[in-house]
Amino acid sequence: MDAQEVARLVRLFKLGLGVNAVLALVNVTTLALLFVFLVDEPAQVAGVDPLESQADASAESDPRVELRDFFERTSDMLDRAARRNGTNPAEVLPTQTEIEAAIETRTIHSDESQKVMQKLREGYDYYDLDWPLVVPQR
Repeated sequence: MDAQEVARLVRLFKLGLGVNAVLALVNVTTLALLFVFLVDEPAQVAGVDPLESQADASAESDPRVELRDFFERTSDMLDRAARRNGTNPAEVLPTQTEIEAAIETRTIHSDESQKVMQKLREGYDYYDLDWPLVVPQR
């Protein structure tokens, strides 16, 4: 191999390094732009801003609706488990009066709600049911 061929190989090597450096720069720039667009742009679904609709919903919604829905769903699941196992559901479910008293407090943290929650949890534990993932926060 003579000096001219070595010089030619060195130039090709430098050219390859330059092309790879340019491609790396383009990839990093593209990634940075995508990241900016993903983080900066609020999600829009059919003209609805989720942050705005969530704020409106929580400001306008009655907590009793959320509590009633939660207690009904958890009670229904427990009722079905009791019936499947041949148990009288009244033995494991809170009474309708207890549930209504808990709902009227408008919070899951009241003594009445905690009493209902305790009875539901005991039933769920007894029948080895998975406790619901979504529990009212208010």
